[in-house]
Amino acid sequence: MTVTRAWIAAAALLACLSACSQFPARQHDAAPAANGASQLALQGQLSVKLQAFQGLEAKGVSMGFFFNGGPQGGQLDLMTPMGSQVARVHWTPTDAWLQTDQGDRHFDTLGELSAEVLGEPLPLAALMNWVQGQPDPDLPAASRVTPQSFEQNGWHIDTTDIGIGRLNAQRPASALLRGITVRIRLDR
Repeated sequence: MTVTRAWIAAAALLACLSACSQFPARQHDAAPAANGASQLALQGQLSVKLQAFQGLEAKGVSMGFFFNGGPQGGQLDLMTPMGSQVARVHWTPTDAWLQTDQGDRHFDTLGELSAEVLGEPLPLAALMNWVQGQPDPDLPAASRVTPQSFEQNGWHIDTTDIGIGRLNAQRPASALLRGITVRIRLDR
């Protein structure tokens, strides 16, 4: 699927204002906690903005989310601004699934899933650490820019407002990479 078609598909999903869809539970819905990894339960708003790049238009999407899990597995429910569920994402250490009212799709990684849906791979696993104000221990070491921000894996993470549930993460544009801004506002 081309990036343009992926954006059209994502926009169509988010524009869907039909009655709230309910996605049935699957066998792999539960977030495993057997390895003692920290599990999170978060709710809030997610905004992703992609800068114009090499003939591609700038794009943006905002959605509500409910998150349960951790890096080893979990579930992310995505909602329209009006509260209708449009998708559910599941993952384990070995694969990821996107579940919509149009069916299930399997991916090898969360990055692959986000690249297909949004047009760019996003560090979704790292966001679980970043939203807690911490660098991801599974990525190359982070460098502290200020006491309230750090850089990791090409991203600038601003944790200035983490105490009130806000995170800003930016990957600056370069000759090879599209600039991306991710904003998260936690409700709980």
